[in-house]
Amino acid sequence: MIRFFLLLLCVSVSALSAPRVSLAVPVAAAADLRLALPPLVRAHEARGGQRFNLSFGSSGQMVQQVLNGAPFQLLLLADASHADRLVSARPGAVRRPYALGRLALVATRASGVKDLASLRAAILAGRVRHLAIANPNHAPYGAAALAVLAGLGLADTAPLVLGENVSQALSFVTSGAAEAGLVALPLARYAGGGLIVVPVPPALHPPLVQTLVLMPGASPAARGLADRLTGPKGRAALLKAGFGLP
Repeated sequence: MIRFFLLLLCVSVSALSAPRVSLAVPVAAAADLRLALPPLVRAHEARGGQRFNLSFGSSGQMVQQVLNGAPFQLLLLADASHADRLVSARPGAVRRPYALGRLALVATRASGVKDLASLRAAILAGRVRHLAIANPNHAPYGAAALAVLAGLGLADTAPLVLGENVSQALSFVTSGAAEAGLVALPLARYAGGGLIVVPVPPALHPPLVQTLVLMPGASPAARGLADRLTGPKGRAALLKAGFGLP
């Protein structure tokens, strides 16, 4: 019996002295942040010691994942409407704008597309047979792209190829699967491959007010990352990456 209690005491002491494992904070982010967000998060991790697990995708799909039980503490969405939907469904969630999304026309040099006017001409002439955009059913950049095409009179005639998110839509152009695309400027600027990149005037589509959502019970680490993103260093990094500021 004495030996049993000594063994139990050793186990208890070992459990108390064992270092606590710090789990990474789950964060969902719009695909247009795939390049801009990781350096900002790494700098924040180096400062505070907390780890973050980043998942990138389309805003609509990420919101649906949360509604289905995904444990994201912080979501960095590409527009305000999906944030509003989430906040309405989860009392106690807090929303905050952090950036303005920018759209860009990208095209291969062989397509002859140099601007929106030449894109329209190339589509009508059949020289552009695949135009890549994010799926507008759940991706804000896809909805913005449709608005631009409607303004060009191409709403019903553009030969669309849909990506699950704006990053995949861009990959269709960089791989040659599509001759042109309407995608996120912060991604397009660093696409490489000799692509033509032309910023789309924001007035041609509804504003992409990128909005973050802190879920009820979000950890201090998640709140700290949200503060960094909307603070001076975060705003400067987003502006440098090609985003506008709200």
